[in-house]
Amino acid sequence: MNKNYFLEIFLFILLVVLTHSYLPTVSEVLSGSGSADFQWQPSKCVFEGINHYQSYLTRDGNCKIFMSQLGEYAQGFYVLIYPFTVLEWNDAKFLWFLFNVTLIISTSFLMCKKFELGKIETYLIIFFILYSIIVRVNFIMGQQTIFTLFFLTLPFIYKSKLSIILSGISYFKYNIGYGLFFLYLISKEYKKIIFSIIPCFVGLIIYCLITKSNILINIFQPFELMVFNSAQGSTLNRVFLFSFFRDFSVFNNFINYSLIGILTLLFNFFLLKKISQINNNLLKLSCLCLLILISTPHWGHDYILLVPLLIYSIKYYKFDLVLFRINLLVCVYFLHLYKGIQMYLDVVFSYLKINTYFLSNAYPYIDVLVLLIILILNLISSPLKKNPQKFLSEGF
Repeated sequence: MNKNYFLEIFLFILLVVLTHSYLPTVSEVLSGSGSADFQWQPSKCVFEGINHYQSYLTRDGNCKIFMSQLGEYAQGFYVLIYPFTVLEWNDAKFLWFLFNVTLIISTSFLMCKKFELGKIETYLIIFFILYSIIVRVNFIMGQQTIFTLFFLTLPFIYKSKLSIILSGISYFKYNIGYGLFFLYLISKEYKKIIFSIIPCFVGLIIYCLITKSNILINIFQPFELMVFNSAQGSTLNRVFLFSFFRDFSVFNNFINYSLIGILTLLFNFFLLKKISQINNNLLKLSCLCLLILISTPHWGHDYILLVPLLIYSIKYYKFDLVLFRINLLVCVYFLHLYKGIQMYLDVVFSYLKINTYFLSNAYPYIDVLVLLIILILNLISSPLKKNPQKFLSEGF
């Protein structure tokens, strides 16, 4: 069969499978509980002249809390999504879904193109990513992680001032964007730091002008709200590398959180120094995303940050079969299987009349440990160190 005809048939089959599998996903997006995390209501309040941070902190009711839209992101994000606020909720959330589909396809395609993967590999990667449970969870919940990942990857794909400036949009989601900021800092790329904070600065100014807020107060309000929401089960309460100090009440709260902050900074600076010395941008981005997932609290949908590792593992699969098999297994597990496997284990243990309480609580720590091991393996055992001549050296 002609290669072009084969490719057309192959793509058609993938498209049919995806289209059929997405019918329930679209249905859930459009349901009454769909896109609950999409920050439409806080942004709508902003353009009605209401400081949503202040309103949520004081619970004055001026900006109503809608679904799980808790308004913890940086000011620039609420300014940036203004076009969605002119639409009714059902239209806005469907448009946000389409926007995120476009972003994840674009992010995957741009990385595959930049790092010279073949057409078949590219199509299979995009198919797997779209088919994965984690991507669907992002779509259904209306999450912002795919949006953040797109801007996080830009400086690893393009060498331009514009890509550096736009990469600062990833700072709007603090538990992800911080990693890129610190990488610029550790790499002594001070100009990149200045360029990358432009979106945050401009967003802050516009937000304060629209809501008539005091800039010196407003600049800290997102962090105040994040801490305020932590008492009600927000992201800050999730498990991460040093959260055991908090979870097991090793010391009093002040000492616990002080130790968490200090150890997290030292751990990040140490590993970011190692990551900054990597010459291959795809490996550098993969390790950065792993470090972010380990070091700060995250929900399961943030495992979409493993997309660069998936692409890296497929790109260089032939150079170190064992390491990249492990990488691929981890990517498949976290992007598609991890929650299902944990649920099946609970069912099996319950059937065997084994108490699953301890195991259920241990899952998040096991996940962090697995990601930590993968990060270390890729830093010390990567074929980039063994056979650097076989790899593409990408300047950062």
